[in-house]
Amino acid sequence: MKTVILMRHADSYPTGLLGYEQERPISVTGMLQIEQMRAAIQGLLTDLDFVLCSGMKRAKQTFQAIYSVIPARTKFMFDDFLYQISSSSLLDKIQWTPTIYHKILVIGHNPGLSQFLEEVAPGKNLKTMAICEVVVLEADVKIWQDVSYNCLVERKRIRPTEQTTEAPQL
Repeated sequence: MKTVILMRHADSYPTGLLGYEQERPISVTGMLQIEQMRAAIQGLLTDLDFVLCSGMKRAKQTFQAIYSVIPARTKFMFDDFLYQISSSSLLDKIQWTPTIYHKILVIGHNPGLSQFLEEVAPGKNLKTMAICEVVVLEADVKIWQDVSYNCLVERKRIRPTEQTTEAPQL
């Protein structure tokens, strides 16, 4: 059995407000989302082997914020190619995961993550993957190269609840 956990980065400030697209940081709302999601996903990550995370600042900050609930032995890699990745290229990345890993976490962006989910379950994922949402997929295969859209089964979805966007009082 192989498990793929997809996580969309937390809410970030708009483009242009604080610099270039790749440098957009997590917003106050994003920090609240991550705090909530860290507790919600902790049990899902206990036997996590590998994290593939986008190199964009907001994805890296999402990873850093959940790092405390990731097992210490977990390997990780940052990959700028995950930004604006196509569904088929994301599948290729998953298929190239070393066989020694059984559970992986991919932290990335829309539209790629939502398009990937649409390929897994055509017509069932009409809404885009929400900011900071986590989706757990499983495939009954022995090696990652055998993972395909058709063999992945959605097991769980976790979304942050609505939070206020007010900045903390000083």
